[in-house]
Amino acid sequence: MPSDAKRIDDIAWTASQGYGNKILISMDICTKDRLEKYGGHGYRYILAHIVPRMKARGVGDESIHDFLVENPKAALSFVPQGPARQNI
Repeated sequence: MPSDAKRIDDIAWTASQGYGNKILISMDICTKDRLEKYGGHGYRYILAHIVPRMKARGVGDESIHDFLVENPKAALSFVPQGPARQNI
């Protein structure tokens, strides 16, 4: 499994190649041992640990907002957007 540093480097590189609007950041909390209470990273790990490291790496606030908010919103939208939208 790649380290967090490697993943952050990959995200920064991918964004620098013009694919920032395709990046989604998530994590897997599928069992209770992944929760902080049981020794896991917990739900706040990305915001508390990854985002500050991305900022230190030079990833801008706008890009981070896109990765965490705008890109998932677009990917999870069930309503077509733009001129291709049709009434169903």
